[in-house]
Amino acid sequence: MHQQIRMLFNDTLLHQCAVRFGFDPNDLTNLHGFQNFVYASSRGGKPYILRVIHSSHRSAGQVQAELDWLRYLTEHGVNAAVPVRTPDGELIVTIGSGDCCFIASAFARAPGSKPDHRSYTEDGELIRELGRLTGKIHALSRSYTVPKSAPVRGSWQNNQYVTQLHEYVPESYASILPPVERFVSLLSGLPRCPDSYGLIHGDIHMNNFHVDGGMLTLFDFDECEYSWFACDIANPLFYATPLPSDGTDRRHFVAQRFYDAFMEGYCTEHTLSPQWLQRLPHFLRLRELLVLSGAFRSLDLDHLHPWSKEMIAFTCRNLEYDLPYLDIRFC
Repeated sequence: MHQQIRMLFNDTLLHQCAVRFGFDPNDLTNLHGFQNFVYASSRGGKPYILRVIHSSHRSAGQVQAELDWLRYLTEHGVNAAVPVRTPDGELIVTIGSGDCCFIASAFARAPGSKPDHRSYTEDGELIRELGRLTGKIHALSRSYTVPKSAPVRGSWQNNQYVTQLHEYVPESYASILPPVERFVSLLSGLPRCPDSYGLIHGDIHMNNFHVDGGMLTLFDFDECEYSWFACDIANPLFYATPLPSDGTDRRHFVAQRFYDAFMEGYCTEHTLSPQWLQRLPHFLRLRELLVLSGAFRSLDLDHLHPWSKEMIAFTCRNLEYDLPYLDIRFC
């Protein structure tokens, strides 16, 4: 999130958003969202999440399109955080007008808690269930029809991390821009067929689902977009893969173990042809770009966390020399 947006948001706006959804403004816990303002609250003794988005990030129409799809998924058996309405029956609340407003929505809080990193990368049952949940979303996405006269969610090409990457890249990293342009051109030429392309979650990883017993509940659909289903496979794999400094052998072992378990679960709900699985290195590269763009936009490059510092260097090297993020067996 841009610092300017943080400066625009204040307690008065937060109070208005909370009251509209029937939440007590004095009973809000800041969850420190990366892209949006996110708070835990309650209503009628039940736990909820209040999310506030600035219009420079998503329009009201885009938020509505997200919630329409999310409601469709939950109504068809997907374990995900259900959107909730205001006491007046509204799914979204807009505070302000024009190009500078805040858009609030609320969700049932997912039961359980986030998995720890070891469970995320080593627990075969959890990984298989995450794959199954992802496959179910993709199977339903194939049959989803946008409600008549309703807004339509954007595609990966509209993702601000793609469209504005050249603005975020510091001059000292300008050498990555030509290979980025070539790569985006390559992706733009890939087929977009209903069995492999549709609405995806767009940000599946260990911080975006809760585990309660053996049940997983997915949340944070803010990055949902029209893209290749393989992106939703590449993304959780990306975050499960150790950094290069952990050693090539361990990196490949952990990634292969995660991928095999994930796909075992995925294929119980949906299948992708081998040609799309063979293209997973492309979608891992896309995730590299999105993470790199977000880092350049939001992080202080002079005071980086060791993970971010290594990831930036690794991604830039991969781009400049056309090296794959990961070299394992995909099919």
